Amino acid sequence: MIRADIDLRRGAAVLLVLLAAGCGSSNEPGTGDSAAINTTTALDQQRPVVAANGDGRGVVVWESFGQDGSHFGIFARRIVDGVPEGPEFQVNSYTVSRQSFPAVGMDAEGNFVVAWRSSLQGSPGGTIFAQRFAADGTRLGEEFRVGPDDSIRDSQSEPQVAMGADGNFVIAWSNREVGALAEELGQNQLEDRWIEARVYNADGTPRTAPTRTTVQATDQYPRAPRVAMDAQGNFVLVWATASAGTVLRAQHFGPDLLPLSEPYDVNAVADGIDADLASVAMAPTGEFVIAWEAYTFGNVPLGIFVRRYDGPSSPLGPAAVVLPPSSGLVERNSIDLSPAGDLLLAAHAADRVRFAVQHADGGVFGPLLVSSSAYASLFPSVARSGDGRALIAWQSLGQDGDGRGVRARELSWR
Repeated sequence: MIRADIDLRRGAAVLLVLLAAGCGSSNEPGTGDSAAINTTTALDQQRPVVAANGDGRGVVVWESFGQDGSHFGIFARRIVDGVPEGPEFQVNSYTVSRQSFPAVGMDAEGNFVVAWRSSLQGSPGGTIFAQRFAADGTRLGEEFRVGPDDSIRDSQSEPQVAMGADGNFVIAWSNREVGALAEELGQNQLEDRWIEARVYNADGTPRTAPTRTTVQATDQYPRAPRVAMDAQGNFVLVWATASAGTVLRAQHFGPDLLPLSEPYDVNAVADGIDADLASVAMAPTGEFVIAWEAYTFGNVPLGIFVRRYDGPSSPLGPAAVVLPPSSGLVERNSIDLSPAGDLLLAAHAADRVRFAVQHADGGVFGPLLVSSSAYASLFPSVARSGDGRALIAWQSLGQDGDGRGVRARELSWR
């Protein structure tokens, strides 16, 4: 095992590299075992995201260029025990202009909800919409507006979904609004930015209105929200905000969006270390993990940092690198958490997607090369699909014969 612990609590970076027998290796489980998920291959199918219920059911969602007749649209395909089930299907009903940046969550029965950003459907800059589906892929009702439609200058983006086992769910997104004066002067630095969230019951009825969760005075230019939910419907919201470097912040909320904690910093801006693009996963009992990309200020990758918590603002230790950047786990990390505390991690580097597991006792499985070495592969997404199983999806360039396409595979890690 290779383990690197970074102590950031005093703003100093103390790197302790521990080498032990049985170190993880870049094993290749085979480059021909992935499945093509998109059946329409013309132009680009890209940025896949995956959700699973831990009992064999899963779904992969992506954006496809030109397939719905107007720019990007959202498409999906169900997965059962690692095998594509049924045909791909369109998620968005409104097809004018661009529907992009999909996100998805799934409940214990396999029902799922997809959210995305829709341009020119509501606010000119983009509005968040969503659609619910039954486990068999049947639509549940019509697509619905999630974000507010009370301004001509706001731009909603970066939707994220977390769904509880009982079907209740939360959608979070980022928003920005350029005021009339700023618009007239062309001074975008005068814009207002914030993170918003909205909670829904399992039947799709809204439990709350769209609610701002960040304050401009304390969170400068917040972006890239991430969200995870426990079995009681409590959830943690993580976002990035500007400081001397990038500070990741977190706050906890109840099922009615009432704060359960004050916002707190996940990382400290240590000399020479910057952070970006977090991911978060939460166990049913409320323990959670936050992961993020780490770099020197000279943009040299330091690997994927993780920090485990047993409750709001209660870390179980300092931030730690699961594996060094030489392992191939560097960017666009995606994580999930098993009930036993095993952390599933997928990331890419040098156009290759790899997967590793950090067990609850600190031991590491992998990394494994997941994608084909013959095709540039990016944007991995991972979900626990069963006991000791992980479902991983990513985009691959040229593998489906025309532009970008979506691949997936299920791996056993025990």
